[in-house]
Amino acid sequence: MTAVTARIASVDTAVATPGIVAVPVAQIRIPTEHRKHHANAIQALAEDIDLYGLRQPIEIVREGEGYRLIFGALRLQAHQHLGRPMVQAIVKEADQFVSEAAMRLVSISENMLRNPLTMLDRSVAIADWCAIYRAAQPPMKPGPKPANSVQTELSANFAPNSEEAMDAHGETFAASFSDAAQAFLNISRRSVFNALKIASIPALQRDRIALHPLADNQGELYAIAQIAEPVRQICVIDLIIGGVVGTVEAALDHIDQRPRNTPAKWEKLSEKFARFHESEQDRFFDLNEASVTRWQAKRGRK
Repeated sequence: MTAVTARIASVDTAVATPGIVAVPVAQIRIPTEHRKHHANAIQALAEDIDLYGLRQPIEIVREGEGYRLIFGALRLQAHQHLGRPMVQAIVKEADQFVSEAAMRLVSISENMLRNPLTMLDRSVAIADWCAIYRAAQPPMKPGPKPANSVQTELSANFAPNSEEAMDAHGETFAASFSDAAQAFLNISRRSVFNALKIASIPALQRDRIALHPLADNQGELYAIAQIAEPVRQICVIDLIIGGVVGTVEAALDHIDQRPRNTPAKWEKLSEKFARFHESEQDRFFDLNEASVTRWQAKRGRK
């Protein structure tokens, strides 16, 4: 990817770690039951490997004159995409597995036991990535360099002073990725803007939210970030984490002692939908495709 200007030497051709060897890509078979990866995912990882090298080796087992993949299909396909003849791998012997089932279980657990990023973690990661990217670029506008340019929290160095500046930074950062990488990583001007906004929540408050379902609700996180007064923001988080209310809006009503009208059915559904993970939201759209299509057609007529 072009988000980082300096190329780091690839480790694909060097054997630096005991037990890891360079293996010909063409000799590795990917079993049919392995997870399939979209072309965008393959290209995005290929671009990353081209910049940084392979961070984690794949795992294979000897099979006849070649090898069988245990895990690391995406990494292997990225090497194929780059046309690289060798890949770093941990090589196992067939007698190290008691059965075919045991071999397959390693592959399954390697995929199933990954802990996906919450929306909060993803936002902070994007903000930090954006900070690193901006530090390597010429300043968008002349101005003094921060006195303390190295801090524990990278995103603290990257604090655009207006939403217009934040939007401009988001557009520049998103444009530094290829189309495939943007699609796979869900990087766009708007998504970067949202991430920067969410990452502006103070680190102490983010830590309090991190293990709460709130951490995976982009809409509610964005609403918290919009609260300018620190004390008010803390009170809202207290009320939600304490289970007194379920949303930022309800927390603000509670703080301001505003009476709440009984929400309509669609408002209740909307609140619940906002808490869904992205994959669950996609599934909801799939199940309600006819209604979504009808809604889109009405908007088109308008």
